[in-house]
Amino acid sequence: MPWLSELLGFDGLPRVWITGLSWDSRKVEEGHLFFAIPGRKADGHAFIPEALKKGAAAVVGEREVSGLPVPYIRVRSAREAMALAACAFYGHPTRKLITIGVTGTNGKTTTVHLLGELLPLCETLTTVRVEEEGLSCVTTPEAPDLQRIAAQALAKGKKFFAFEASSIGLAQHRVDGVHLSCAVFTSFSRDHLDFHGSMEAYLSAKLRLFSLLSKGGLAVVSARAPVSAVRAAAPEAKLLTYGLGRGDVQATDIRSEKDRVQFKIVGKFRRGKALLPFPGLHNVENALAALTVGLGLGFSLEELLTRLAEASLPPGRWTQFVSPSGAKVVVDFAHNPEALRCLLSGLRGGAKKLIVVFGCPGEADQGKRRLMGEVAGRIADLVFITTDNPKSEDPRKIAAEIAAGVAEVGGTWAVILERAEAIRWALRCAGPGDCVVIAGKGHERFQSLADRREPFSDLEAVQQLVGASLK
Repeated sequence: MPWLSELLGFDGLPRVWITGLSWDSRKVEEGHLFFAIPGRKADGHAFIPEALKKGAAAVVGEREVSGLPVPYIRVRSAREAMALAACAFYGHPTRKLITIGVTGTNGKTTTVHLLGELLPLCETLTTVRVEEEGLSCVTTPEAPDLQRIAAQALAKGKKFFAFEASSIGLAQHRVDGVHLSCAVFTSFSRDHLDFHGSMEAYLSAKLRLFSLLSKGGLAVVSARAPVSAVRAAAPEAKLLTYGLGRGDVQATDIRSEKDRVQFKIVGKFRRGKALLPFPGLHNVENALAALTVGLGLGFSLEELLTRLAEASLPPGRWTQFVSPSGAKVVVDFAHNPEALRCLLSGLRGGAKKLIVVFGCPGEADQGKRRLMGEVAGRIADLVFITTDNPKSEDPRKIAAEIAAGVAEVGGTWAVILERAEAIRWALRCAGPGDCVVIAGKGHERFQSLADRREPFSDLEAVQQLVGASLK
């Protein structure tokens, strides 16, 4: 157990043993260091009394607080202090691992998942795992969870650690102190503007990942991402680009078959023939990202391509079923305009009739709702607008904003707010040769409402309706 001063890096602090780190007063245990973090909905300083009742040995906060029975350390940013304390508490595990952070609007989860399948002894932390284990936040967990998982990976004998670095996680300092060997930028398009306020601020948050690179570290960037901005953010990094027909690592001669893609790898490294055992041009790009990381870290192309041919997708990403009527059913996490466009465009050519079910989250980027409606209305034949974590917002208002986008491009839609019912109706409307897409939630197992989370899974709903006939 470390001393308080060892965690915070301040001299002259009382000699207090710290047994753990907490930012949620409900999870404080005897001897914990409690971080009072000001939030958008609640201020952690209000929960200091509860933390003390549960045995907090010291408190870190940003406000003026006096009269506490334990040491109180006031800092400029409690989140920054917590991130650095977490690194020290767990013994700086990312310094001993080859740590890979992956950011980007879309493609983070699949790229990290593929890194776990291409690199030997690689621990992965994706949004799927975050939900399965009930970790903090949605994509990138709070710093103590992130560092704990890295330390556990090290203890298990892992050599690599790959994780998703969301723009919000980066902006909130959850990744501060991580020692990165490689940083990846998969894509950049509109999302999370409710948090960042502008595309410039959104990009700036993502570029923070590259400031964490060790000297001479590897920066892997999609040719469609802001390459010049990455160069400016990490001038000493070894930069490799990838893309469809362009970049240091390129996919050419792409041939999409029924449920797989074949392509050639050319560019800065050796040439090779690749087999991707699942469909989608966006997945070719995700595979290129993982391959480029592997090549940049010194693995042979032959070794990587052999593993790629046996790879899989994470749960809730392009997961396919066959309905009793013979229609293809695809469940995917696509939750922003660009992701939805890629998903629907990839399925359009092979479908007689394309039907999509989706909604937009409440308390989130309102401007993307109309845009997603436009994308769906332009590409799909029929759009079922439903709920997707409405939280405290009126689901009818969210649906109306999406419908306005569908109407603007002359699309056909229906609003069915109960998500399971919307899925049921979509399947009823589909026959042989048709395709039903259920987008937005993917792997998620809950529907977030104003005052609670209700169990709900698109995957389970479809399995029940189609008789669990996974394709």
